[in-house]
Amino acid sequence: MLHARIPATLEDQIKRLADTLRVPVSNLVRNMLEDAIDVTRRVRGEPLADIYGWQLIVLNVDATCARCSRALHGGDEAHVGLSNHARDEKYFMCSDCLPRKGDGNGRQG
Repeated sequence: MLHARIPATLEDQIKRLADTLRVPVSNLVRNMLEDAIDVTRRVRGEPLADIYGWQLIVLNVDATCARCSRALHGGDEAHVGLSNHARDEKYFMCSDCLPRKGDGNGRQG
């Protein structure tokens, strides 16, 4: 449980938004805090920290490799990062940057 003091105007805004979205205030606040932590993690340069695997796909849209920034185009094979966070931004990686066993680019468990 977490308690925080917030201005009454912010409390009203949060309650109105929760009503509009038809979710409990506690769920809305929890989701907003999780999103803020995710953004902070990405700003600190750890966007790939929660990815547990890479799935081979054929792109339907243009994208950029999360590691080398190479342009990836619709029709190209690429890999999409898989994480336990449904709201996470999608990260794509070219085959050249894909972590391989023992190369230090991925975590070995």
